Amino acid sequence: MSMSITPPRTTVRKAYKHAIRQVFGCGDKELDSHLLKALREDVHLGGKAPGNWSPGAVLEIYCENGIPNASDVNDFSCYADESGCDPSDLISYNSEKWFKVDDIANDLLRKAGYQLTESYYHEPNNSAVVSVYSM
Repeated sequence: MSMSITPPRTTVRKAYKHAIRQVFGCGDKELDSHLLKALREDVHLGGKAPGNWSPGAVLEIYCENGIPNASDVNDFSCYADESGCDPSDLISYNSEKWFKVDDIANDLLRKAGYQLTESYYHEPNNSAVVSVYSM
């Protein structure tokens, strides 16, 4: 009989760090250096984070030093004429990228052998903190 196993929070943190790097990084260590530093310093276990914004969360992620927050909209549509692009192609929503982070992290946990009965998901706490919960 197979049993559902909840991964340790440290394993969830590792999966989210990998997913954040995959979604927001470019793969070049030098260009990603600010992101890599932030991943080392700004991804905390819920209840143990310095700000304690979401003590009931699995993770508390700070988005002030290189990790993009989940609420920003990057609008470069004013450059559409110069680039010959459709203006809507030059608008990026960080929330969409964070949904990709969730998907990748959950897939990594499943591939590691965890039979998740609940998924992990992000929730913006404010413009500088993203919390991760399980549902």
